[in-house]
Amino acid sequence: MSRVGLAHLGLFAVLLVCMVFDPRQVAGFNVWLKPAKFALSISVYLLTMAWLMGEIQRARRAAALLAGVIIATMILEQTLITMQAARGTTSHYNNATPFDSAVFSLMGLGVAANSAAALGVFLLFMAERRPVVTAYIMGIRLGLLIFLLGSVQGFVMIAHGGHTVGAADGGPGMPLVGWSSVAGDLRVAHFIGIHALQVLPILGLIIDRWSADPRLRVGAALLAAAAYLGVGLAAFDSAVRGRSWA
Repeated sequence: MSRVGLAHLGLFAVLLVCMVFDPRQVAGFNVWLKPAKFALSISVYLLTMAWLMGEIQRARRAAALLAGVIIATMILEQTLITMQAARGTTSHYNNATPFDSAVFSLMGLGVAANSAAALGVFLLFMAERRPVVTAYIMGIRLGLLIFLLGSVQGFVMIAHGGHTVGAADGGPGMPLVGWSSVAGDLRVAHFIGIHALQVLPILGLIIDRWSADPRLRVGAALLAAAAYLGVGLAAFDSAVRGRSWA
């Protein structure tokens, strides 16, 4: 999983070079921007999951099987997104031709399989019995749970037929992330949700260093997760009301 994550980081660098030499645009952005962003995101995701799954002490065979599913779905996702970029068209919500529809549907199946595997990882962590539950372990469990909630945002966007609420996709966007600056954007809550996977375990490590009281550690981890979830819910509420975070 770590090796595939690092390979995606290398692919990110290659796609940045493609952006320099290929000026084509799709929906107002360089054609290689989306696959580059996904390569970086997938790299972070795979490296994070490799780190977290290393903490599973039991059910190592089940963990290895779930890791294989996650790797396969992420390779599939990146391949399809990059292929569509090379063709000069969009990958998401693209039903222009039967082929494009099939590609988008296959991507949806891959995301669903990845979410199911991530749920399996969450259940493995919940099933583990430890003599002392640290804020770090709580951060992993809660981070996976909020990650799964953030993943649901992907299916909300599919049902909506796009990520922008109150305007068409591809309009004016915020620097770097491209989130709509004139309307609601479901990608904000999605971004916050999936990155709980990194934020909450790291906060757990900090809390463990800050306090030696197990009950205080767990309480602080729960409070941090609740606050983080609140920010994500506020972003979702803002998006469905058609309000930009810009």
